[in-house]
Amino acid sequence: MKVRQRRVGDLLRLERRAVEVDLVAHYREIGVRSFGKGIFHKEPVTGLDLGSKRVFHIEPGDLVISNVFAWEGAIAVASSSETGMIGSHRFMTFIPKNDEIDVAWAAWFFLSEQGLELIRSASPGSAGRNRTLAIARFEALEIPLPEVVDQRQIARRLDAVRDRAVAASASIAETGVSGVRALLPDLVDLALLDEATGSVVVGDLVDFISDTVHPADDPAPADRFVGLQHIESHTGRSIGSDPLGPMKGRKFRFRPGDVIYGYLRPYLNKVWVADSNGLCSVDQYVLRPHEGVDPELLAFTLRGRGVLAAAIEKTHSLQLPRLRSALLGAIQVPAVPPEKAERTLGRLRRLETLTLEIDAHRLRQQELVAALVPAAMNSEFAKLR
Repeated sequence: MKVRQRRVGDLLRLERRAVEVDLVAHYREIGVRSFGKGIFHKEPVTGLDLGSKRVFHIEPGDLVISNVFAWEGAIAVASSSETGMIGSHRFMTFIPKNDEIDVAWAAWFFLSEQGLELIRSASPGSAGRNRTLAIARFEALEIPLPEVVDQRQIARRLDAVRDRAVAASASIAETGVSGVRALLPDLVDLALLDEATGSVVVGDLVDFISDTVHPADDPAPADRFVGLQHIESHTGRSIGSDPLGPMKGRKFRFRPGDVIYGYLRPYLNKVWVADSNGLCSVDQYVLRPHEGVDPELLAFTLRGRGVLAAAIEKTHSLQLPRLRSALLGAIQVPAVPPEKAERTLGRLRRLETLTLEIDAHRLRQQELVAALVPAAMNSEFAKLR
């Protein structure tokens, strides 16, 4: 492939098409997403709403660059979908000066690692809105330019990879990662109801413990703090904790085997079993299972669809949903007899493991799909170095 070093200003021209704003007419502005995610359309506004803002016509085929966020890939090509739309002075529109450069290829190049490195060198400043792309510096950049026929082939290949990635991402999203995990409450209830011989209210299974620790109190034997942010929805898995330090407010103390129920925003379904001594926020109930009640089985039960639906129904009208202890205690749950507890737990653990494996598989699929376009760009533009 024949490649020449060419100056951007010899290939592209800044094209400004000023709009004479009619105060009663309606206009629709475009925006450009960072990281090469394309153009989006804003809601229509009147000329009066635009005020003194300087706006310019966008035409299909324009190379549109956000001068504020070019450094993070806010670069795209306008299509027929942008016909008749406008952009603020922050969106620079370039068109070819001659037939040496293909605009689609130019957009892909400037989104590549090599291209972004050049864009950033022409965007002085430290971060964010301070990193504005300077037109003169942009036009002074020298880029490796293949023959235009090769440019078009590269652009077509990258367009095809992008389209496949978009389709694959949409397919994964239909049963996305969060959606798979959100099936757990229903699966839990199916297993519980299959083994249960009746029902019981939550209040007959636990005691509500209010072992309150104030800032001046000794928290011992607690050795960590676990808030709602440290618990995963639907699974009850711990995703961290904080060391104990100076406290700013009261906390509840828990011990191993306690079941901790997040009653603030109960729709988040954060229920977990404590495996050590610690403190939790007062947005969580500390439930101590009665003798003979298995903490893990109880936690699964409280994360089931029946409890979750009841909690949502009892708090749906509240601006900041909090499930009162009396309401939680009155919720009926499946009663699994002691002789079936171990078998039921085994089924529930297998269901959870399988769900999380599917979850991990879909997450890996998403990561691979997200890597498709960058990998293809690296492959195409590495040849130009």
